[in-house]
Amino acid sequence: MPMTPQPYIVFYDGQCRICRRGRQTLERLHPNAEVRFVDSNDSRAMADYPDMAGADVAGQMYVRDPVGKISGGYDALVALLPTLSGIAWTAPIFGSRPLRAIGRPAYRWLAANRYRLGGQRACRDHGGACVLRPGGARA
Repeated sequence: MPMTPQPYIVFYDGQCRICRRGRQTLERLHPNAEVRFVDSNDSRAMADYPDMAGADVAGQMYVRDPVGKISGGYDALVALLPTLSGIAWTAPIFGSRPLRAIGRPAYRWLAANRYRLGGQRACRDHGGACVLRPGGARA
C-alpha cells in the first residue's frame, strides 16, 4: 500500500490579524502540497501535537514539514516556500545565509509587534502575545 505524504502543519496565532492575513495569502497561492493550519491558541487542536509542547507557539509561527522537521519564525516561512509553485524558486535565495541573517531578526521584531502593527491592542505581560482566558477574554 503506498504511503500518503504527510502534510505541512502550520502553527500560527489565530488571534493575530497579520497572522490570519498571512494564512489567507498562503491559501490563495495554492500550495502544491497539503498544508494544514493549526491555531496555536486552540488547546484542543494543539493537544494533537505533543511534539510542539516545548515550542513558543504563542510567540511565532512554526511549520512541521512532511518528514517531521520543525522550523520556527523566519525559517518556517522558508520551509513553506517550496510548496508555492510560482515562487518556489525563491527558497534557496531566502534560505541563504545572508538573507537569514536579515530575515530572522526582522521576523522576531514583526512577531513581537504583530498586535500593534495589525491595529490590535497589544496584550500585556506575555511578550506581545495574548493568552486566552476562559470565556474567550484575552489577558
